Amino acid sequence: MSDRPAPSAPLTLDVDAHGRVAPGDDLARRALADRAGRFLLLPSAPDLLVARRSPGGGGAVAPPRCVLAGDLSAFPIADLVTFIHQSRLSGRLEVAAAGVERAMVFKDGEVTGATSAAPGERIGEVAVRLGYVTAAQVRAGMRSGRPLGKHLVEAGAISSADLWKCFHEQVSAVFHAVLLAREGVFVMLDGAPDDLHGTPLSMSTQALLMDAIRRIDELSLFQSRIPGPQAFLRRREPRSPVALKPLEQQLLDRVDGRTRVAGIAAALHLNEFDAIKVLYHLAEAGYVEAAAEPLAGPAEAPAERLGAICEGMNELFRVIGAAVGAGGIEPVLAGSRPFLSDPASRFAPLYRKLQPARDLSLEPAALLLNLEALDPKRLRELEPSGDRAGYLFDALAELMFFYLFQAGEKLPRAADEALAREVKRRFDALASLKATP
Repeated sequence: MSDRPAPSAPLTLDVDAHGRVAPGDDLARRALADRAGRFLLLPSAPDLLVARRSPGGGGAVAPPRCVLAGDLSAFPIADLVTFIHQSRLSGRLEVAAAGVERAMVFKDGEVTGATSAAPGERIGEVAVRLGYVTAAQVRAGMRSGRPLGKHLVEAGAISSADLWKCFHEQVSAVFHAVLLAREGVFVMLDGAPDDLHGTPLSMSTQALLMDAIRRIDELSLFQSRIPGPQAFLRRREPRSPVALKPLEQQLLDRVDGRTRVAGIAAALHLNEFDAIKVLYHLAEAGYVEAAAEPLAGPAEAPAERLGAICEGMNELFRVIGAAVGAGGIEPVLAGSRPFLSDPASRFAPLYRKLQPARDLSLEPAALLLNLEALDPKRLRELEPSGDRAGYLFDALAELMFFYLFQAGEKLPRAADEALAREVKRRFDALASLKATP
């Protein structure tokens, strides 16, 4: 997991409405005391204070130090990144723009990592967006107290190779967002990259620059046909059919009128830009068109499908219960009761008055009765697609990951990993029971 703060606690100071400066704590007070004297306050962006001693006294300070700082509106930040690359600088470039803070870590001018506070740019969110893990798996990993990436790999939720792809995409996404910034401030801290944190990668800065600039140039063209990742797509009959490449055919096969561009991309483990690029060419060829609303779908799921979901998920619950054993089942049951009765949960209506059996299963009849009691309007508030099977599947999947999380606290590591692999194998076989998002 790369989204960690800088290694040392930030020093803060407050400036009141009368221009008085007050250190935020004793550390900040001592840092200011070390620089006692007169400083010239230089004109700068509203979010940046810059001052220099007058007259200068010289001296040295150990890294990390602020070696560059400035206003993003003064020049394209791509020029600054090019300078860092060509000068073979090492350090952490922090960019604050539009209320969001991002950072890129460099070693000898090459990017070795990125962090971001922006929604959608954290490693767990990237892995979900690319379709490698579910949001429930990420939540379980974050509750584990271990680095998220390590937890997901050890739990069998994702392979090391696919996790690397997610880190690569995260760095690319942060880099692209930084290059789009037109207003804000930046600072560059020097120091050993290992001490400045970042995704454990080594990527070509030149290649990232070229790719980001290409995306910026091409995206405005693509959006004329494919407005963005939240657009729905519908099939069309082209006037003059053409031979499609394998990836084009795979994307076209996913177009059903009810799936957003983001969902199509995730199903094929593509980043949204690459998916939009291919879909744009399909739209140009007359195979698809964007729509603001989804096509109407069946309002209800067949009873057989609902029953199959209950049966399949209950079998997974029993596998987890058997792995925990009679000696460990009671704590798992005790932990599941507040989980099921949480009124703030999206699935609270489904779990109403339900308690797990000794083998961790839930009574299918009671589940389906609660599901049937949801009127269509309330169901759409909880599940935008309005699909009862999808809502049921997501609820039981989240409970399954919670059971796995509890089991992981009680089982030896080897047994925990074996259980995770077996559950994942069986869970993947049930995926077709859920409606396409």
